[in-house]
Amino acid sequence: MRLKQIILTSALSAALFSGGVCADTTLTYNNAKGKENSKMFLSNGWAKVTNNSDVNTALIFNTQQNSFTVVNHQDQSYMVFGEKEIAALGDISNMVDRMLEEQLAQMPAAQREQMRGMMKSMIEKQMPKQAALPTYEKTGQSSSYNGFNCDEVIQSVGGKKQGDLCVADYQALGVDSIDYAAINQFMTIAEKMASQFGQSQGMNFAAVGDVLPVYYELGQEKAYLTAVNNDNLSAAIFRVPEGYKEQSLPKEMFK
Repeated sequence: MRLKQIILTSALSAALFSGGVCADTTLTYNNAKGKENSKMFLSNGWAKVTNNSDVNTALIFNTQQNSFTVVNHQDQSYMVFGEKEIAALGDISNMVDRMLEEQLAQMPAAQREQMRGMMKSMIEKQMPKQAALPTYEKTGQSSSYNGFNCDEVIQSVGGKKQGDLCVADYQALGVDSIDYAAINQFMTIAEKMASQFGQSQGMNFAAVGDVLPVYYELGQEKAYLTAVNNDNLSAAIFRVPEGYKEQSLPKEMFK
């Protein structure tokens, strides 16, 4: 499972959900053809998002530890990102410097500085340019999808329209305020991480209020909230399936 794909998938997914709630909540989103696009499971400080739109992945987030686990069902593998890893991924330039320092530590000082410059230049040319963070603006128009009323929002990047969304207050969707506040900061971090990899299609709604999407169209992806369920959720939902192998993160990247 490629690290870049993991981060992009994680960042996009994480920006879609709120934190755990006192009364468990499951939100289901379908695509334009009526097939399930994603699901959000919220319970007692835990959140899980499944995504079927691109690759078959799931994101499990622990609000108490501020850590998330990215599960790849196709590879039957997973990766865990804690606070240290999240912070490191927010500054790719410093991460590259740390990796080079580790790799070149045994070289003589003069050669090390020359090689560092050459390698850093090569790496930076291969990496996508950091993307500008999106901005969000309410249009003043309201809509309704599958019985859920919402306010229309335009997402823009660099002054150019990038997506259409329709959002509703999280409390109207049955999500607890304490847990929503806990995840709000994470949504901001996730969007920043995505921008480091040239991805500007995150969904951090803090600019327009404490809301969740009822409808969104970003790039080629379009989804609609179709159901909200408050039945109790099993703790097993938030565990990695048995038999899945943990993929280790490169230690030199997160020192």
